Amino acid sequence: MIRLDQLIATLMQVVIDNSGAETGALILLEEDQLAVVAQCSGNKPYDLEKFAVANCATIPVSVIHSVERTQETLVFEDAVSEPSFLTDPYIQHNQTRSLLCLPILNQSQLIGILYLENNLSAGVFTRDRLQVLKLLMAQAAISLENARLCEQLEDYTKTLERKIEEQTQALQQEIIDRERTEDALRQSEANYRNLLQTANSVIIRYDPQGRIHYINDYGIKLLGYEEHQILGRTLFETIIPDIEISGRDVKPMVHDLLRNPQAYPQGEGENLCRDGRRVWVAWSNQAIFNEQGEFVEILSVGNDTTQRRQAEEALQRSEAKFRNIFENSQVGIYRTRTCDGLILNANQRFADLFGFDSPQEMIGIEHTTGYWVNLGDRQRGIEVLKRDGEVRSFEAQMRKRDGTVFWGLFSSYLNVADDYIEGVLADISDRKQAEVALQDSEAELRSLFSAIPDPMCIFDDEGQLICAIKGNPSYGELYREEYTGKTLHQLYDREQADEFLSYVQQVLRTQQVLTVEYSQWIAGREIWFSARIAPIRHKQVIWLARDITPQKQAEATSILEERNRMAREIHDTLAQSFTGILAQVGAANQVLTDDVEATGAHLDLIKELARTGLTEARRSVVALRPQLLEEGSLQSALHRLVAQLRTAALDTTLYYEIEGAVYALPSEIESNLLRIGQEALTNAIRHAHADEIRVKLVYDRDQFCLRVKDNGQGFGVGSIPSSKGFGLLGMSERAERIGAQLTIRSQPGQGAEMIVTVNRE
Repeated sequence: MIRLDQLIATLMQVVIDNSGAETGALILLEEDQLAVVAQCSGNKPYDLEKFAVANCATIPVSVIHSVERTQETLVFEDAVSEPSFLTDPYIQHNQTRSLLCLPILNQSQLIGILYLENNLSAGVFTRDRLQVLKLLMAQAAISLENARLCEQLEDYTKTLERKIEEQTQALQQEIIDRERTEDALRQSEANYRNLLQTANSVIIRYDPQGRIHYINDYGIKLLGYEEHQILGRTLFETIIPDIEISGRDVKPMVHDLLRNPQAYPQGEGENLCRDGRRVWVAWSNQAIFNEQGEFVEILSVGNDTTQRRQAEEALQRSEAKFRNIFENSQVGIYRTRTCDGLILNANQRFADLFGFDSPQEMIGIEHTTGYWVNLGDRQRGIEVLKRDGEVRSFEAQMRKRDGTVFWGLFSSYLNVADDYIEGVLADISDRKQAEVALQDSEAELRSLFSAIPDPMCIFDDEGQLICAIKGNPSYGELYREEYTGKTLHQLYDREQADEFLSYVQQVLRTQQVLTVEYSQWIAGREIWFSARIAPIRHKQVIWLARDITPQKQAEATSILEERNRMAREIHDTLAQSFTGILAQVGAANQVLTDDVEATGAHLDLIKELARTGLTEARRSVVALRPQLLEEGSLQSALHRLVAQLRTAALDTTLYYEIEGAVYALPSEIESNLLRIGQEALTNAIRHAHADEIRVKLVYDRDQFCLRVKDNGQGFGVGSIPSSKGFGLLGMSERAERIGAQLTIRSQPGQGAEMIVTVNRE
């Protein structure tokens, strides 16, 4: 049996040993009055003398009454400076420093107060010590109540036994007072039952067979039974589970308890409620004997410890979870002493980072100060910790045990009160190496780009300029960096912007490199570019342009010179010959007198042929001199040709149409296509007498098609002799030269259509 005075002495010993207090006092609530039941000071023996709080001069009474009233813990780091208790005579007289006054609660009811103080230093009662004391007092509250209840029961039992014995001895002599004795006994029993019913513990009596004879109201309410549902039934039929949740079989222990209750003065286990719930109860057991000394009953007093057990289990699960995280983390976790870097705790990953087999080789042995490549880095980190309380993403070079250097990334927290640093450490050597490599690569690419004389741009699939490198300064304002973010339609006129965008979309669609030529007016002069457009991402292309103006100018000069030479040769040969013919015919016309009419007819025919030949020669000279194709692409050359013909052929309406995304063809193909188009348009205007001519360019993915269609008089395709169809023959020969398919569709009176189809390789 637990003696209350022994429990109090043990409790005070544990509290003083674990709290850091110099002195202390235990105050219990007895008969609605607070009484000091134990005091201790330094190494002096414990004083278990009991007296009222109001008569105690060794504790601050105002503090005790404040805790009694609020039932809240009071902790003062320096009580003499606390404004609320400046007038307390005890505090002022003793200049009390650290002070703790903790309520002792059981089932939310105040049963006592623990008072502790330390006048040697301030701030003794830390949060960790307070948590320990609260947990200790929660356990102590149950034990105190159990011990007090048992003591009351024991005292009452002894008193009852003494009274019964006295009354039995005096029965023969006090027959007259029997009624009075019986009344007193009944009143005593009523008091006893009232005590049992009002207790905040389960009180149960059962015989050696485990059959329940009595259970108080608290027990009925806790276990969920009606009185008639549990009385007369055994423990095994009601509150004892077959097997606890933990797997422990409690039935053998209960059977042994029924046989030998003295061996089980206390115990704790799961008990079964009527609705299936399980509650944890801490039991105190006592055997009851009859007058003959025979064991007849067991009295058990139990306190509900379910919440405490659940809290303990939750704490164990939490500790296990965090321990698992700590041990298996992929980053190093550590705790070091601030002053000298002594490693107080570390996980396996932290040991691995520094080349140790286990944390035990480092904890309490190694100092991190010896593993910093630059101690100044550690000093800077500590300065930040002292200023901000923490440091995040702090990079520094560290050295392993074997001397190997690695880059570490620290995130740390400073515990000022206990003078330690705790945090995490990750190895970022790979990332640092990648950063250096990336920087070197970027520098190399920048140098490479800087060395490229040509302008370079990156466009997305919508024609937006992502970035631009100016290249040669001669390109002027065209490639300024502030143009980044603008679209092609914001930088160029609509026709050229559409053309450029079609190039971009073609490259993204085909994922093939495309080479195109185009010209732009820059600083008042025409600049020719040859651009290579290549896909670099899913929706981006790189556009590298090279200035080919000198080459173009040289080609144009060469072509012009050649054309002029040919024109001169034609003029000097054919034209002069035709002129000579005309002169000779004129002279012959003057001298011929025989058959004047016939001679005149022949001479007129010769004259007409000569004039026709001269006209065609001059037309050829003129045709050689225009530079339609050299001034742009095929589509632009045809566009200019149509515009020129619109001006010359006022009676004919010409339409020009482009279908599909425009792309460049080889120069030889485009040159022959232009000549075919010229011939077809000239024939339609001169011979077909058409009111409407339509020119259409079709740009498909696999082939290109040129269509010239008119609504003129038409002709039978197979009925024209070769001597009169030289234009058709020339178009056929040009088509054959470039590997194109020429189709001519025409019927008399139904117009004509010329179709040239070129397959793309």
